[in-house]
Amino acid sequence: MKGTGPALHDSKGSSMATARDYFTQSQHMQFGTIVTVTGDSVPYEASVEVVYDFEGGSKYLKVYLPETTIPDRMLAGILANASELIWKPENEVSVTQGFAGTSERVTTAELRFSGRVLVYTPSIIDQALWNTLAEEIASSGLSLLVRDGTYAKVRSENEAPLAFISHDSRDKEGFVAALASELTMSLCPVWYDEYRLKPGDNLREKIESGLKTCPRCIIVLSKNFISNPGWTKKEFDSVFMREILKGENVIIPIWLDVTKEEVYEYCPPLMNTVAVDASLGAKAVAARLVGVLKANPPIR
Repeated sequence: MKGTGPALHDSKGSSMATARDYFTQSQHMQFGTIVTVTGDSVPYEASVEVVYDFEGGSKYLKVYLPETTIPDRMLAGILANASELIWKPENEVSVTQGFAGTSERVTTAELRFSGRVLVYTPSIIDQALWNTLAEEIASSGLSLLVRDGTYAKVRSENEAPLAFISHDSRDKEGFVAALASELTMSLCPVWYDEYRLKPGDNLREKIESGLKTCPRCIIVLSKNFISNPGWTKKEFDSVFMREILKGENVIIPIWLDVTKEEVYEYCPPLMNTVAVDASLGAKAVAARLVGVLKANPPIR
């Protein structure tokens, strides 16, 4: 079974997911194999996997093709023998899925092949070549969907966080988690620890990277935040120094049950930055932030 693959970084340090990363991501169980194919007169290793959607009662093929000038011909070679190599029932791993304590049981043998062939590749070729291949394989009941290097670039840019949410963990349940959710549902991706950190990640490196690369920083100022001498203080100092050193307008303050006196005592210059009052509610606060964050998208 596959999980989420690592993201690469461009020269500016921004997280840039690749075609391989998107191929690796899956919400379903999948098993596969490595197939050696020839392209540009040299052998390449392509990944071919069967994805099992137990709830939908179907399965489909997912293929990753390494960068080459003829990815369409490489795929054609793979699909010529796909029925024997990939989804022939006797070659499949037998798996039964269901919820413990219920009568629900679904096996891989019950899943019907949908005919979908989902392809990921960093290669970019003329769409007409993919269309020709799609017509060729249609007679075999196959349907082609290609996600190439352009797809990976556009999707990665759209998923890049527009702001880092700096907050005290004690404020998650009452406000911060809801704010992050509202912004995400508004197609405004944010760097929020619950979304961006995975078990085993280097906490300091991940946070520092987020603080440096996100174009804006939403700081949820609360009594908890102000009294915290640990991570929140370090995050605030980092982004505040970024504003000073680079002359960037980075900080967007959210006042969560704090007074002007408390904010002034914590950092007097913050009094000169227009804030949003959290008492409006997460949905209303997010609505005010979305326009600001999307007005000047980062150059990546």
